Amino acid sequence: MQTFDRRRFLMAAGAGAVAAALPAVPALAAVTPVTSSGKDLTGWTTVLGDGLYASAGQAAVNLADVATENKGTYSRLRANVAERGVMAHVIAYRKIAGSGQLRLTHRGSYSFRLPFLPSTTSGARNAQTVEGGLFIWNGDVDYGTAFQWVLNPWQDDFGAIQVWTGDDWESAGYLKPDTSWHRIALTVEPTKGRVAIALDGRNIPAPWTVTEKDEPSTDPSVRLQAEAISLYPGTNATWAPQHEVQVRDWSWTRG
Repeated sequence: MQTFDRRRFLMAAGAGAVAAALPAVPALAAVTPVTSSGKDLTGWTTVLGDGLYASAGQAAVNLADVATENKGTYSRLRANVAERGVMAHVIAYRKIAGSGQLRLTHRGSYSFRLPFLPSTTSGARNAQTVEGGLFIWNGDVDYGTAFQWVLNPWQDDFGAIQVWTGDDWESAGYLKPDTSWHRIALTVEPTKGRVAIALDGRNIPAPWTVTEKDEPSTDPSVRLQAEAISLYPGTNATWAPQHEVQVRDWSWTRG
């Protein structure tokens, strides 16, 4: 099976990514940390990501192909809900706006699990990736970090944990695919140009990254993201499996 090169999709979408030094951002005086939290993703926003593909004869991927379903104690992120011949990318994010956020340290975390085990014989449900990130938008570029769990069972790197480097994904570890709950913790310190990622309490080396975007905005903000990409279907598919990741117990501390 052909593997999915997400970098190709990023370039096709016109998004360039570069590593760069953080412009001088003055630190605030002592700030009392503020924490937000929730059991599910109620109040988060659902959008399409960049990992999109439609096989020959299939309509373009749209918002009807993804969903976030809040269940009270957890949420379901679903990609390719109609099981079309597409690869769909769902992003659920929580955003906090304001230029003052760029001078705070942000620590976001949540638990996630697969309700099924990806395999070459798993049928109606399968997966490409589970991903997540924490990014600061200053009006021109995104600062921050992201992780990716590779879950396409046809790929040689099945189970790899990767981190975003600024222009590509880089292997940073391994997590055997399973249906257990796992905890991801993401830290971004903009005044120091430093990030950190921990998975199930284990630190994963990750670089500070800067991602340029084609459509600048004057709306500084910070986003905590949970994501899922459904299985790459091939060039002539009329059907492809749905993907689901469950997310619960998110927390976000700023200070």
